[in-house]
Amino acid sequence: MTLLRSFTLALLLLLLCVPLIQAQSSSIITDANITFTTIDVPGAVDTQVSAINSAGDMVGYYGQSDYGPATSFLYSNGTFTFFNYPGEPVTAALGINDAGVIVGYATQVPGEQYKLVGFLYDGTTFTTLQDGNDQATYAWGINNAGVVVGAAGSFSVTRGYVLLNGRYRIISFPGQYVYGIATSINNRKRIVGITDYDAFLYHNGTFLNIDFPGAQRTVAYGINDSGIVVGYYNPIATNDYYGFAWKNGQFISFKYTHSKATLAFSINGSGQIVGEYSFDLLTWHGFVTSPLTSASFPE
Repeated sequence: MTLLRSFTLALLLLLLCVPLIQAQSSSIITDANITFTTIDVPGAVDTQVSAINSAGDMVGYYGQSDYGPATSFLYSNGTFTFFNYPGEPVTAALGINDAGVIVGYATQVPGEQYKLVGFLYDGTTFTTLQDGNDQATYAWGINNAGVVVGAAGSFSVTRGYVLLNGRYRIISFPGQYVYGIATSINNRKRIVGITDYDAFLYHNGTFLNIDFPGAQRTVAYGINDSGIVVGYYNPIATNDYYGFAWKNGQFISFKYTHSKATLAFSINGSGQIVGEYSFDLLTWHGFVTSPLTSASFPE
């Protein structure tokens, strides 16, 4: 299991007994009516597709073991292009904008970590992102204006941030938590993020809770310019994980057939969703879906 998934699923397992903050009134649509196309790096044990832009270009990373080194990729027009941050065994690409600028993080193999840095990558050059002397700076998402969101702090405590004009501005999510992460920002400056307990939509200083009704944990990862949020949730009393899409209080739940987990990470302007699925929580496969649009959410 790769670093990103270990980080978020570990939060799920640790917080099963923590009461959730009350979410807004919501409705659930169970018929997503979408199809999945598998995207796997040949020979990989673990392929994660993290993000997709308007052109359909996708980024992610893969590995040959659950906790081993990870290499990032750009997948465009059916072709993989691989890249690594210089000198680090783990390179995790998490976001891409329409100009093809990629963000992510790089670090050592788990258990040997001494620092973790975020990065911008334009296909040729890496630009390191580090908030002051923080031990860990994760770059999670980027919009077309080049505004980056992520998390910074240490391996044991993080706070979400927005990086604008070279300045890291902390996002103070509601409630008490150990981990706060801003996971995505769209071109309308709407941000989604997560804490130990909840998922949020944030805009102009206002937070909206978007926890899936009845779930033990909701993780929100992506948002497009139509305001559709995607992520995944864990139903009560199960070890299964379902993908979801949300807009204006309505949830659409979906799952790759017979999978144990379906994790949605990003949605582009056309409504294509990317992520990964697993039948055993050991081997993971990337995916992209057919488009899901605002019309999929009844008025």
